[in-house]
Amino acid sequence: MYTVEFIAGQIAGKVIGESETKIERLSPPEDIEERSIVFIKERRTFDKLEGKAGAGCFVVDFEPEERETSTFIVITPEMKDAAFIKLLLLFQKKSDLSGMRSERAVISPRARIGKDVTVSDFVSIGGNTSIGDGTRIGPNCVIGEDCSIGRECIIHPNVILYPNTIIEDGVIIHAGVVLGADGFSYSKINGMNTKIPQIGGVIIGKNVEIGANTTIDRATLGYTRIGENTKIDNLVQIGHNCEIGKNSIVCGLCGISGSVKIGDNVILAGMVGLADHITIEDDVLIGAKSGVMKKLVRKGTYLWGCPALQYKTEMEFNAVKPRLRQVVHDIRRIKETLNME
Repeated sequence: MYTVEFIAGQIAGKVIGESETKIERLSPPEDIEERSIVFIKERRTFDKLEGKAGAGCFVVDFEPEERETSTFIVITPEMKDAAFIKLLLLFQKKSDLSGMRSERAVISPRARIGKDVTVSDFVSIGGNTSIGDGTRIGPNCVIGEDCSIGRECIIHPNVILYPNTIIEDGVIIHAGVVLGADGFSYSKINGMNTKIPQIGGVIIGKNVEIGANTTIDRATLGYTRIGENTKIDNLVQIGHNCEIGKNSIVCGLCGISGSVKIGDNVILAGMVGLADHITIEDDVLIGAKSGVMKKLVRKGTYLWGCPALQYKTEMEFNAVKPRLRQVVHDIRRIKETLNME
């Protein structure tokens, strides 16, 4: 439980009204509970709050009017987007298992475990693996040999890290993620699909978040790399030897083929598919369900679309498309010459 004054201090806000009111929880505007604080983005939302005065306080994303401050306790933060994030963090339920190591975990005597590390039930940690201070590992995780996990990471249940996976500080990995499985790489030898051994690893940069059931394959040689502060949604597949830059976003159901290079501040919307060995430069936005096959996407480009047609038909259409503008122009000239409407 926090006072309004304390909350205002946490979000760098100014209180209008009673500052000593006690707040127990954070509520959404459509389901306000007693003694709660509510974040309001639009003024019109106040018009729907009659009969819901049980809320202790409102944090508003606009300059409040006198009628609003006379009815409700209001906090006006300096940085409104950051204020909402800070409120969520403040009222997030904290784990009481910090630093606990389950007797049902299997930890190699050659593993190096830092201070205040939480190791839950049925976790397996391989030899020559290091885990940094304050990291939390949920139940049923498998951490292979020769792995490195940084400080203050959160690894949710049922995550698998294959050997030679490196996780830097502050990374969040959600349930069911698999890092470092073999890349999908085969060669035709004597007419047979022959597996190409994958002996590289995976490096996940600082403050990366990886959504549930995402898979990131190990490199054939070297490392598959995810850059600092990049956020990856659920159910994403990232192939071997890919490199994704800093501060990029990969939305759910994207498929990234092997050896793709993606720059900084790139956004891949849901269900984007990228062909292998392509390069996407910084600040690119690719719209949902797009399929990208061109080998180079220039900085700042916005791409969208990929109709699924027969391969031969699609290739014929692609050959014609660059000439369509001229064809339309020629048809118009012919119409004018023939005095056609």
